[in-house]
Amino acid sequence: MRPPYKPEYMAKVQTLVASIYGGNTSSPYDPMNECKPNGVPRLGISGTHIIMNPTGVAVLYENGPGPVYRVIYTDGRQHPKDLDTSYMGHSIGHWEGDTLVIDTVGLNDETWLGGGKFQNYHSDKLHVVERWSRQGDVMTRTATVEDPVMFSKPWIIPAQKTTMGNKNDYIQPQMCRTNDKAHLILQTPDNVWRCNWCQVDADKVYGKGAAADNKANAPARGNGGVNGGE
Repeated sequence: MRPPYKPEYMAKVQTLVASIYGGNTSSPYDPMNECKPNGVPRLGISGTHIIMNPTGVAVLYENGPGPVYRVIYTDGRQHPKDLDTSYMGHSIGHWEGDTLVIDTVGLNDETWLGGGKFQNYHSDKLHVVERWSRQGDVMTRTATVEDPVMFSKPWIIPAQKTTMGNKNDYIQPQMCRTNDKAHLILQTPDNVWRCNWCQVDADKVYGKGAAADNKANAPARGNGGVNGGE
């Protein structure tokens, strides 16, 4: 389900959508490709190590991208009134039975909402309420996202699930590099997709005449994207 953007923001949304091809990080505009933390709500509960005590919950991410951490305070404190924005924001939580309810504010506008095509930019007024629960070895997260600047109503993220690792499992932090970003290519009228790859010189790769055929069979503008081919 796409976020309910207000009409005045849809033009930029469509521009960002048109830059995506294939995988959800295959856009040169995706902050993830600059090694910026994915932030909330994009970072979920998978690939994490969670440490809990009575005063808080620490969530250590294996690759978000690169090693990233998040602290959720459960000691009864409120959000600071004078809060500097950040990638992970400020999170406070409380328990409702066996469900951890997390309220996050203070998020900057340098992240995307998620990996889906329409789940891209947002303002720094984002407010996220998550509900984490566990049944057996399965953890579930649901979230409600509000952006009074860009959204016409709250955005409900469907349930996301992950399986608990075995007792000997552990995270292996991965370093993030921006090497891939330089290889992401935007589609143009003379440089279009063929066999899921963007070929700058299709004649050289596929034989004489391929470039003309490639151009003739190109999808309509606005439906293009990027890929790792050169």
